[in-house]
Amino acid sequence: MSASGPGERTASARDVAIYLREDCRTLQDSLQLEMVVAQYCLRIRDVLSTTDIPVGDVVGAGVVATLEYEGDALSHAILRGLAHLAVGRTAERSAESAAVLDQRGVGLPEEFADVGKATAAGAWRTDAGAHDGEYVLFAEFEHPRGRRHAIAMFVDIGREIAVKHLGLMSAVTEFDLPDPFHPDAMEPIEIAAAGMEISDLLERSYGELATDTDDFRVLIAIARARSMVLAS
Repeated sequence: MSASGPGERTASARDVAIYLREDCRTLQDSLQLEMVVAQYCLRIRDVLSTTDIPVGDVVGAGVVATLEYEGDALSHAILRGLAHLAVGRTAERSAESAAVLDQRGVGLPEEFADVGKATAAGAWRTDAGAHDGEYVLFAEFEHPRGRRHAIAMFVDIGREIAVKHLGLMSAVTEFDLPDPFHPDAMEPIEIAAAGMEISDLLERSYGELATDTDDFRVLIAIARARSMVLAS
């Protein structure tokens, strides 16, 4: 089995956990770690057995068990990232294992101390600069210890698959965007309302639990939208 893509079956769950640890070891902040973890979540989800049976939950359980067994600060941070970004039983198991490491007194690396804790700093909507029947929605977030970043969505209100483009970008308030997309020129949206709107658009466009996408940014957007609603 492998977490390198659908249908590939060349690595055990333990190997996947080791690759994940190594890919996260040299990262500099929680956003980077979440981006890597989200990519692994999708790969784990799509793993097939040698007879083409979906076994993502089995591989996810093995990855989580390996990280809990390693039991160090980096594994703790990755487990928190999986709990924040994964779906289904992998997310639940990751949260349980992270709690186990908490009880053992295992801390987090300083650079990843705020993994899974990004909060919304603002949300805006505009149809200026978009095609007819479309609008653009931005939501900006920041980790307590890290940099700001934003989710950008180009939305077609006349289509069942509503999100035409999804971006993970630098902070709207810090990026040199043209006037139609500057926060001062857009309509502000209340945080919880924006979170519910983003959640609905993502589910309509990418399926429940993001089953219809291989884009890691969708998992990050889902987690961010959920945090916007819960924060209210």
